[in-house]
Amino acid sequence: MPDTFNADMLDLARGARGMTQAEVATAAGVTQALLSKIENRLVQPSREVAERLAEVLTFPVEFFYQEERAFGFPHYHHRKRSRLGAKSLARIHAAINIKRQHIAKLLRSFNGEVSKPIPMIDLDEKGISPAEAARMVREYWMLPRGPVADVTSTIEDAGGVVVLTDFGTSLLDGISFRSPGMPPMFIMNSEVPGDRFRFSLAHELGHMVMHSMPSEDDETMEEQADQFAAAFLMPAAEIKPHLIPTSIEKLGRVKPLWKVSIKALIRRAYDLKIITSDTYRRINVSYSKAGYSRGEPFPIARESPDIVTRMLEFHMKELQYSVSEIAKLLLLNEDELRRMYMPRKHLELVVSR
Repeated sequence: MPDTFNADMLDLARGARGMTQAEVATAAGVTQALLSKIENRLVQPSREVAERLAEVLTFPVEFFYQEERAFGFPHYHHRKRSRLGAKSLARIHAAINIKRQHIAKLLRSFNGEVSKPIPMIDLDEKGISPAEAARMVREYWMLPRGPVADVTSTIEDAGGVVVLTDFGTSLLDGISFRSPGMPPMFIMNSEVPGDRFRFSLAHELGHMVMHSMPSEDDETMEEQADQFAAAFLMPAAEIKPHLIPTSIEKLGRVKPLWKVSIKALIRRAYDLKIITSDTYRRINVSYSKAGYSRGEPFPIARESPDIVTRMLEFHMKELQYSVSEIAKLLLLNEDELRRMYMPRKHLELVVSR
């Protein structure tokens, strides 16, 4: 283990637990002045202090001595809400950084073959719209006509890594990013409804496909990602017959087939000029009066990512790792490892051998 305490890991651990500098200092029995200097790399803590910090933040002490760095994430890849506070965002970024480290460690021994990876398409270079980019991706992946059966497995089959995380808020649906030596990653809020989850994941896929470089016009990028998601999930020629005539009752019957929200279907009907602006407003009023803003009928089951489970199964079955050894590999306590990654019974059966 390296001898140098990594201040980045302290910042991530504190963010992941949602604790302020003062709260950690008090709980660890040290001054906030000392903790501030540690985080700002002005001093190295003693081993005793490091162990106290590890106990308070419930991470193995080795977590703070690993040679890792924290990554920032492109703000234009956030399906974010303006009301999301800095503390909540810091907690989410900490969790995402930690899970990125976990995936990197698991990938050292796990190699999944990908024949058709997630493409990158420059809209300006090709002179196409986001909807056309979505059509190209569907054709490239040879997806059948109609609804996408499972957006998550489609992305994972293309080499993407989809990871569920409890963001602790409904104001952020997902973050996607590429980092050196890693597959495209999609960190998704585990607490959003299934229909919104699918649209948000398709939105993040749009960013991965179309937006390799930042832009000053974040709003346009978000609009493009929404247009991509709508066309990817609801191709114009195939969805149109299902939107005519457009009514709340009709869209309620369409929702289970296309596995998108009634709200998204209303918007798709408007964007495809099936309904006028006046009708669009009237249907949205009906939507609100029905109470659907608080929860739609005909809920869609949330998709379940599989790639991380397969990585863990490979380590346990093929490489003969025990739970404690995986916990040491990922620098987690065993209870947290189980909570994060082992909710399925068949993983527990493997462990019990």
